Amino acid sequence: MIVTTSNKLIGVTPTIPTDAGAGQVPANLTDPDHSLTYTSGTATSAFTVSMGAQTNISYVAISGHNAALTSSSTVSIYNGATLVQSVTISRNHNLVLTFALTNFSDLKITFAITPNNQATTVSFIAAGTYLVVPRGEQAGYSRLWLDRQLKSSTSTNLLSAPTGVIQRRVALKGSLSIPNQTIDFIETNWQTFKDFSFEQAFFIREDDAKPQSSYICYNPKHKTAAHPATPLMVNASMQFSAYNGL
Repeated sequence: MIVTTSNKLIGVTPTIPTDAGAGQVPANLTDPDHSLTYTSGTATSAFTVSMGAQTNISYVAISGHNAALTSSSTVSIYNGATLVQSVTISRNHNLVLTFALTNFSDLKITFAITPNNQATTVSFIAAGTYLVVPRGEQAGYSRLWLDRQLKSSTSTNLLSAPTGVIQRRVALKGSLSIPNQTIDFIETNWQTFKDFSFEQAFFIREDDAKPQSSYICYNPKHKTAAHPATPLMVNASMQFSAYNGL
């Protein structure tokens, strides 16, 4: 499991080298406000977003997209013309792709839809550094990337048979517990993450082999408690709201 600890794209205005959408605002792509989006054109080439030169980047995250709305899609990260990382998806999960710390001459993200390109809408792209959570999540941790942000209410008739369904979207709720952590980790790396979590929305990726096991998180509530057996260790936990893109 990883959590993101920085986002260097806040305030960056990207360019759209291929398949730009008419009348769209590229700056929306780096604004965490998910009410702002960018929709590509419908050319046969892949939709490409260029963030320009960026230093010390080890992840790229994408939230709120429809690249796999009607078919599969391959999302790729390039350093100029050199492929860095890619993933093929069949659902519109949020994505976090990671790689070795890299200085990009031009950080490019492409969305290639198969078998035919379609208009692609994206809400938010982030990039920066991340932290590996020691020992990962606790037993029973909710797999939020596999959940749906829906609540259903079903009306019934006098026979208690269903007559209609009303659905509404609600935020996912997560709780991460990381017990038995060293004081050094909690006082250094975890404090850096904690500061960032209050400043900006952050991402969690559950499975390193699955970029789609990701979600953007907000409204964190942190807790740090003494270890019951030794003063050399600390128990930490965090509650948060999340959006997985589905």
